[in-house]
Amino acid sequence: VAYAGLLLISKAALTTGMSYFVLVVYRHVIATVVLGPLAYFLERRSRPSITIYSFSMISLLALCGTTIQQNMFFAGIKYTSPIFASAVGNTLPGMTFLMAVLLRMEKARIKTVAGKSKVLGTMICISGALVVTLYKGPAIPMLFFPPVHMKLHPHQHHNLNKDWIKGSILLSTSQIARCTWIIFQAKITKIYPAQMSLVALMCFSASLQSVVVGFIFERNPAAWALGWNLQLFTVIYTGIVISGAVYCLQMWSINKRGPVFVAMFSPVTLMVVAVLSPILLDERLHLGSIIGGILIIIGLYTVLWAKREDLQDVGNLLPIETPETTSNEVQEAGCITKSG
Repeated sequence: VAYAGLLLISKAALTTGMSYFVLVVYRHVIATVVLGPLAYFLERRSRPSITIYSFSMISLLALCGTTIQQNMFFAGIKYTSPIFASAVGNTLPGMTFLMAVLLRMEKARIKTVAGKSKVLGTMICISGALVVTLYKGPAIPMLFFPPVHMKLHPHQHHNLNKDWIKGSILLSTSQIARCTWIIFQAKITKIYPAQMSLVALMCFSASLQSVVVGFIFERNPAAWALGWNLQLFTVIYTGIVISGAVYCLQMWSINKRGPVFVAMFSPVTLMVVAVLSPILLDERLHLGSIIGGILIIIGLYTVLWAKREDLQDVGNLLPIETPETTSNEVQEAGCITKSG
């Protein structure tokens, strides 16, 4: 539910003119301020010493999994919709499996039921993503008139910035960056096993990287000014609630019940966004999003079932992450915990 809020609020803020470069910078700065002290006190006895090599590896991981991923993610939301972004986000487990097989970091094991199920689920996920991207279809009429919309400028309503091809490319790039992060983060946790400190260092490194990117692409000084408005609330929400409270809750849940249990709830984000987006943002729900979303969810649970069988039969070969949104929206701490 919190990730659904992330998609809806960030879309509203971006539609009112907020720069996604600025949003990424402020989000990581706030996350660093929140997680830094917690990591310092809670892991002061178990935290290893930071070296140039370990910090370099953490910085590379932050570049791929946060700086690139987050900028592409929020840019994709700007050009599409929260419903679209949430649907594409549910393809993450299948895409991670496909990339791991292509990189020969995991075997498909197509002679087993679990292996065949993962391949089938991945194909269904990709098919659903293609449907969402290439076929909008007719708008689904609402049973009621939307009672409230977030305050947007009149010219910013229907179809503004709805460049679906550009948005789908950006979101796909975000997903690829996320998959790469998930695959290679296991090696980093062996170098630096203090999980919360690792997340805090990643946020710190991402803050520095995002500042450089932001100053290059967003040179309007007015874009960096935040007032007491929706944009400030978005920064606080994404930095404290998502990168702070939700990440910690995910870490606890994964430790208690495992990654597959957490991933099972990822379609809830899609359902919440599908209900609230037409009400709050005056978005139109299209037939293509419904058909594609159903296919993606079917593929997601097929992959998760196969992954559960693998965990029971041969152990955890590769951590699977819950999709964000979301999408930073996992999320860093969740994946780290699964490999830690």
